[in-house]
Amino acid sequence: MESPSPNQFAEAVERRLSLQHSQGPSPAELAAEHAKRQKFRRLIDPGILRPNPEPQAVESLKILYKLTENLIREPENPKFRRFKTTNAQIQKHIIIPKGTVEFLRELGFHPEVDDFQPFFVFNPKRMSDLKIGSAMLKESLDLQEQKRARAMESKQTVQEARAEVIERVHLAFMDDRRAKMELDEREKQLRAARAQAAARQEARQMERSRSRHSTGDDEDVMEEPGHSLSSAADQPPPYND
Repeated sequence: MESPSPNQFAEAVERRLSLQHSQGPSPAELAAEHAKRQKFRRLIDPGILRPNPEPQAVESLKILYKLTENLIREPENPKFRRFKTTNAQIQKHIIIPKGTVEFLRELGFHPEVDDFQPFFVFNPKRMSDLKIGSAMLKESLDLQEQKRARAMESKQTVQEARAEVIERVHLAFMDDRRAKMELDEREKQLRAARAQAAARQEARQMERSRSRHSTGDDEDVMEEPGHSLSSAADQPPPYND
């Protein structure tokens, strides 16, 4: 049997690879990718999210995601393939927090020293790991955003409920105040009516009193002429010589 030529062997390999590519990832490749995703998830939570304050952890995830996206977008750009560890933002969000350097190494970065300067340098052969890690970072950041949105919605709901209670209390207070003012006005009108009735009663009593006094004076006047006649009759007749 004639052995295949190098060209025939290369063509066969290319056809095999093309066939595998057209059929999609193999079960083993899918299992390996799933395991890698799970590892990145664990490096994020609990690795980064639990030991660090939440604002710091989320900010670190954003910086890591920005590093991965820059490399995916421009993989040949040397500015994105390495960075100084002495950079203030890198120190604050990558070097100091717990778990971030471990995540960076899993993405494909490794430490190097160039001209006495410390760097983290990306290994281009780890691009597939970088893409998986970037996807897991986005997944975690989306979850954090959803969590924040729910918290804001819950807070807004509580504030709205509190505002509604305050409004109800205010309306109840205004109703009570209005009712008291109406009651005070009715009492004021009642007191005024009683005062007017008392004044009319007093006026009628004074009128009756004046009427009685006036009637008594008239009777005295009618008796005076009779008194005068009686006195004249009682006097003796004048004496005539």
